[in-house]
Amino acid sequence: MTERAIGYVGLDHHHAEPYLRTLETLPVTVTSACEPNPDFDASSVGALDDVPVYDGLEELLAAEPLDAVFLTLPNRETPAAIERAVAADVDVYTEKPAARTAAELEALLERIRGADATVCVSYPWQSHPITTELETLREEGFFGDVRAFDVRYVASQLAYRDTSHFIFDEDASRGGILQWLGIHWLQLLTVLLEEPITRVNAHMVAGTDGVEVEDAATLQLETSAGALGTLHCGYYLGEGLYDTRIDVYGTDGRSSWDPMGREFDFGGETSLELDDASGDWASTPHRTIIHEYDPAPGYGGLWGRAFVEAFLDACDGEGEPPVTLEDALVVLRVLDAAYESAKTDEWIDIEYDGN
Repeated sequence: MTERAIGYVGLDHHHAEPYLRTLETLPVTVTSACEPNPDFDASSVGALDDVPVYDGLEELLAAEPLDAVFLTLPNRETPAAIERAVAADVDVYTEKPAARTAAELEALLERIRGADATVCVSYPWQSHPITTELETLREEGFFGDVRAFDVRYVASQLAYRDTSHFIFDEDASRGGILQWLGIHWLQLLTVLLEEPITRVNAHMVAGTDGVEVEDAATLQLETSAGALGTLHCGYYLGEGLYDTRIDVYGTDGRSSWDPMGREFDFGGETSLELDDASGDWASTPHRTIIHEYDPAPGYGGLWGRAFVEAFLDACDGEGEPPVTLEDALVVLRVLDAAYESAKTDEWIDIEYDGN
């Protein structure tokens, strides 16, 4: 893996410190940073070494020789930042979802078409070992025909969060818990089901005083093959607590996974429960696979680092980044449909290129 100079853009973000901790474990050097918010104290980011901190991305790109930038900016500002970095022939690793809407991302893709720079969107749960196990099971036919799925992402109440931050600002972010947390499971569904979500019916509530974006959302989803599923997410729990689940039901097999546990710290263990209904596992139709985490610093520990490593390999010309802008566009189309459905109280069909 090639040694690289990295610029970090967007220090006023919950993931900045974890991403910087991940980068500390890799053959890269964060040589500079950028924070457009003049009210944010860059020295409060403990993982950031004593490096120059610029007020704007253009100033950073003009002053520093960089191989790549990491972006954790408001969704509203991310497409323009990606475009500026790509124009400077600098590779980009950006926080999801990379834009507020599919239209914004489509416009960006058109503007940077033909550019050589590598762009990766951060959906690191795709690199989790259990995700890999589920993909293998699907490829081997364990599920048969997928009939249903049920996923949830419940987190601590907004009373325990800084709701003045831009992730809770409608203009900056477009949405709330669905666009910030529930989106992880939407993206995983596109990987695990291997069939597109084509219809969405959504209901959302902005139930926290002073917060415009939703703090609760329930989605009904239908895939192109007719599988039916739900996603529920909400800020309901006590401080630091989570309740998550990804369940898949097929004609031949069923899986159940709690990805995060009660308190999410990338440590301890996680388990995958499997039930065979085909008869292939007649002697032991119910099985449990336990993954014990090897504690490691950074966002997602070792599996989060594996995702970033895959991005760096792509920068070296070794394959595609693990999640491309085109992949992120698929997720944004589902989000667009969900927010439209919540406004119209109707099922919304999703159209993809070629439909």
